[in-house]
Amino acid sequence: MKKDNSTHEFEKALQLFLDSFLGVHPKETWPAWFRTSTTYGGHKDGEGIWRFSFTGIPSSVLGVGESWEEKNDGYILVKTDPETKERRYVISNTPSEVIVIFEAIIDLNSGQVSVVSSKDISEIDGRDLLPLRK
Repeated sequence: MKKDNSTHEFEKALQLFLDSFLGVHPKETWPAWFRTSTTYGGHKDGEGIWRFSFTGIPSSVLGVGESWEEKNDGYILVKTDPETKERRYVISNTPSEVIVIFEAIIDLNSGQVSVVSSKDISEIDGRDLLPLRK
């Protein structure tokens, strides 16, 4: 079965991103919280241009009536109506405040990776981040 071009592009850009990340932050330097409290993702900005980042979510970004509930080996956002006490699970939510740990732009046309930002992960207190998985 042949993969479509967009899947192939994504995988190629992702591999360049991960190689770049590992060049700056080798696995042996990752704090214990890194695997459970971060996620990565990317999107295509333009023809052959991709933007990827590793992020963490501060555990303090909750709004009124919001809470985190452990579910399916991770956490899900729950919104409780203050008047009716009805609870709703938020399936997809991008908090307005995230910590960008590493961000890079990948140009598949040239194969060039440009690091936009990179935090020293040893200076981040993982207790301040929401565990995203076990």
